[in-house]
Amino acid sequence: MNIISFKQMMRTALANMKIQNIFALVAVVLAPCLATFAQTPTAPAAPLPTAPAPGATPSPSSPYPGDTLVKPPEAAVVAHGTAPDQPAAQAVSLTNEMGDEILDPVTFDGIPLPDAVRALALQAGLNLQFDPKLLSTVGPDGHVIPVTPPTITEKWKKVTAKQALTSLLDNWGWQLVIDPRSPIARVTAKDPTALEPLVTTVIQLDYGNPTNILAEVQPTLSSRSSIISDSRTHKLIIRTTERELPGVQALITKLDAPTRQVLIEAKIVETTKDINSAKGIDWTGTLANQHVSFGNGQTSGTIGSTNVSFSASGIAPFGATTNQSSFTTTIPGVPSQGGGISMNTARGFSPSTAFLSADGVSAVLSFLNTDADTRSLSFPRTVALDGIQTEIMSVQNIPIFEQQQSAPAAGASQGLATVLPNYDKKVEGTVLNEVGVKLTVIPRIAGPTNVLMDVRPEVSSVDAQVASDTLDGQVSTSPIFDRRRITTQAAVPSGYTLVLGGVEIDNTLNSATKVPLLGDLPGLGSLFRSSNKTHNKDSILIFVTPTIIQDADFQPGRTQFLKKKDNAPTVEEGAWYSAKPYDWTKPNTTVTPSYQP
Repeated sequence: MNIISFKQMMRTALANMKIQNIFALVAVVLAPCLATFAQTPTAPAAPLPTAPAPGATPSPSSPYPGDTLVKPPEAAVVAHGTAPDQPAAQAVSLTNEMGDEILDPVTFDGIPLPDAVRALALQAGLNLQFDPKLLSTVGPDGHVIPVTPPTITEKWKKVTAKQALTSLLDNWGWQLVIDPRSPIARVTAKDPTALEPLVTTVIQLDYGNPTNILAEVQPTLSSRSSIISDSRTHKLIIRTTERELPGVQALITKLDAPTRQVLIEAKIVETTKDINSAKGIDWTGTLANQHVSFGNGQTSGTIGSTNVSFSASGIAPFGATTNQSSFTTTIPGVPSQGGGISMNTARGFSPSTAFLSADGVSAVLSFLNTDADTRSLSFPRTVALDGIQTEIMSVQNIPIFEQQQSAPAAGASQGLATVLPNYDKKVEGTVLNEVGVKLTVIPRIAGPTNVLMDVRPEVSSVDAQVASDTLDGQVSTSPIFDRRRITTQAAVPSGYTLVLGGVEIDNTLNSATKVPLLGDLPGLGSLFRSSNKTHNKDSILIFVTPTIIQDADFQPGRTQFLKKKDNAPTVEEGAWYSAKPYDWTKPNTTVTPSYQP
């Protein structure tokens, strides 16, 4: 072996030994680190930008033990997280209702204020620049002198970067001015005399009426704020300050709550019983208001007499001829009422016969009992929103005829009179001629299970009698309406029934007729007596059951109507069922609709 070969072997051996020593040294150094990494849960990567900090250690001087504080010499860093020996205090990354990331915790320890603002702006996705007046000042000689910024020590939990940035700027009297024409915001000092700027926000309502919520929110706003409702899109447009906006949004959120519903089931039972009994002979037609008169009442007419002269055959003496003449005497008569006579000096009484006149004799024989029972049932049912009035009615409008006088035309003394029917006659807000069954309910949910109800049931009908009145010789008639109503307020548990009654009418009428003396005769007296008994009874019972509707009470619809096309053709009837003439030019085809409900 020569010297060169030996030297080469030594060099190779030394190189191998160095490589082995290096690997062994690396293994010794990395083994504890790997073991610690395997036993300690790793915190999620912080989204905040951090500068390289190879010597980051828990700071004993930190006012918040356990926080990892990173202090780069020139960059402000937001540190959130914990030291490796406290895994329970790891950083939490959440999002709020606006989609912004929630940081927990956010810690600053001796960080210059501009650096902290930059870090929060970067986390919030904002581009910003500082007003030169905040970071420098002009000396007496006109040169720009840098201003040493203040350092801050803060710690916040469960806040977003925007919230932390706004709070930090407000605390130091700075403000963030956003120019809508540029994506770069500007940080300047606040003007103590300037008013807080107004911002515009649009809030979408889910359940409430925009007009109602506007009326409730408007009194709580400041004099500079305003609110507008849009009924078409169910939105509210709010213009207010940033400081006042969160309170307004929270108030609207509480007011825009779903309205609960109540199922109203009612049962209206009306029973009527009419009993009538009439027995005996009624002589009222003969002995009541009998009209008696003397004469037959014919006092007008003509009374005539004819005078005939004597005649002889041939020529009368003295050459006079025979004549026959006649004349009629007419006496005008004067009409009289009910009997009466007339008299003249020539003929005496006229008419020639006078006699007694009366109405005649009539009697009514009754021996009959009548009994009528009527029962009417109504089952109205409806669903009402909490606090909203609902009304169910099954009615019939009875026309009331009214006469209207038009203005007189030129040269006429009076106008034309027309009679028109009125189907909506209102008296004190109530439609008078609307008869039937009505149920008006205003439910109000009180507590978890009770329902306060304002109940107004009503049953009305047309009476068999008719009212009449005479004015200026003209008789006017009008129907009579019977109306029964209950108005009450009651608290009923959900699912229980409220019974209303007391609208009951019970009328009894007894009448009798008798001919004096004759009606008191034993045996035969029954022929001159009569009796009539009428008993009418009408009662109404009303049952009302409120039930609070839960979300589970609704069932999803199973219809496929909206997913199908309405391609059903028109089906024509055959010639046997149609009045149209048959068209012999068309072929006889049977059309079957393809749409099957």
